Amino acid sequence: MMRTRTRIGLRGLASAIVLALAGVLLGYLCFRSAIVEALPSNAPVLAQLAPHDPGVVLDNAATALVQRHGILDPATLAAVRRAALAAPLDARAFLVLGHQQLLDRRPDRAVTTLEAGQRLDPRDRVIHLLLLDRYLRTGRYADAAAQFSVSARLGEAGGPIAAAMAQMSLAPETRDAVRRTLGTDPALERAVLVALARSNAAPATLFALASPTARREAGGTEGWGPALIDRLVAQGHYAEARAVWQKVYGLSDAQVAAPLFDPGFAELPGSPPFNWALTAGMVGAADIRNGTLAIDYYGRDSGELASQLLVLPPGAWRFEFTVEGSKTAAGPSLSWSLQCASGNKAEMMNALVAATGMRHREAANFTVPAGCAAQRLALSGNAGEFPTPMNVTIRDLVLRPAAGER
Repeated sequence: MMRTRTRIGLRGLASAIVLALAGVLLGYLCFRSAIVEALPSNAPVLAQLAPHDPGVVLDNAATALVQRHGILDPATLAAVRRAALAAPLDARAFLVLGHQQLLDRRPDRAVTTLEAGQRLDPRDRVIHLLLLDRYLRTGRYADAAAQFSVSARLGEAGGPIAAAMAQMSLAPETRDAVRRTLGTDPALERAVLVALARSNAAPATLFALASPTARREAGGTEGWGPALIDRLVAQGHYAEARAVWQKVYGLSDAQVAAPLFDPGFAELPGSPPFNWALTAGMVGAADIRNGTLAIDYYGRDSGELASQLLVLPPGAWRFEFTVEGSKTAAGPSLSWSLQCASGNKAEMMNALVAATGMRHREAANFTVPAGCAAQRLALSGNAGEFPTPMNVTIRDLVLRPAAGER
């Protein structure tokens, strides 16, 4: 009887110990799972705590795929294959293995693998790129267009997609395919061209890629023309930007050669910054009316009302304009200024727009120094001690070399 009780007690103790160990193991597994989720995959502690966790393996492999330009060692690939079996719903395994199949020259198998990965994660940009390249190379234009459309809707038409597009549009084997694919969807073509305009793609690439319709629509407010021009100006490529601006808006050589564009305020075609940029806001409003620049300056805050980017060669210049407006007392004022668009942005001119109550002519001389590739002409309101509104009309601007410089 005693022995029976002893055996029962021992069995109960053994069961308790097993349950306790199972609880500890379960707690450890939960703890490890939580740590894996909380820490980045490159955290040193994960290399010791969960080196074979599928998520850690696939995260590291996907990162290495980018860092090593697509070349992974056999050990990493073997680990990815094991992780793929343990985590069959993780798209990163399909990305890595599909890319390796491309390297192994098994494109059909690679496309199948990548398409399976895309079904698991439709937002993976690298899979988009790889499939896009394969579709273009094999003439699957409808599928390529679908890849472009999804990327555009996800806001990913820029960055890697745009860079890949630039390369594909230059490569002989994909250039025509890219053009044909974009031709199937005008909205998609506009989105891709805008993305390319904001990337480092050469202007010639965009003009060659754009369809006749896209070239005609390039100058729209949200078009790829202004985006390309703004990017070139921001990079300091002023002459190239002005040449693109002329081509986008179909301007004549005589119009572009003039020192000041649209000096008579005829509302000629062309976007800023090489045409007039007019302000309407808290400072005031500038409008073109019947061949004049009409200024309503509120006199409360200082700020720009109109501006234009110029590309004058070094030398002496003379700026003239006609002004008409009600006479104002001491306080707020208007003035034209000119400064270099780059470098130390030194100011070369500051001409007061004097409102005397009568129409009269004003003039100012200035010198463009060497090394000042572009200049910014701006009309600004300057607030005084007491806010007094000003209504002024400016017309008949003339910008020419000063006497002796013609």
